[in-house]
Amino acid sequence: MNRAVLLSMAMLASAASAAEKKTYSYACKGGNFTVTAVVDSSRGDERWSKADPVVLQIGNEPQTLLADPDVPDADSYKNKNYEFYALKKFITLTHKSHGTVVKF
Repeated sequence: MNRAVLLSMAMLASAASAAEKKTYSYACKGGNFTVTAVVDSSRGDERWSKADPVVLQIGNEPQTLLADPDVPDADSYKNKNYEFYALKKFITLTHKSHGTVVKF
């Protein structure tokens, strides 16, 4: 193999190892929940992937949440029922049900 191909393969391998799936657990007044996200730590700090959805688990109810493109500096993901927002120590989980909004 030539050097360019070997270099490309090495770069792909290092990029793949920099991203891993992690589960985070949260406890709040209304109960506990977990969020599983693909985490990219290639730049020295851990950032949740904006390209991969996260999975919110509340009891037996898994929800797939997509990244909110309007919030580039925070971990913000939502679907039609839930919105998860985290910026450093400030974390909110909002549940929208039948016109009612409940924040955890």
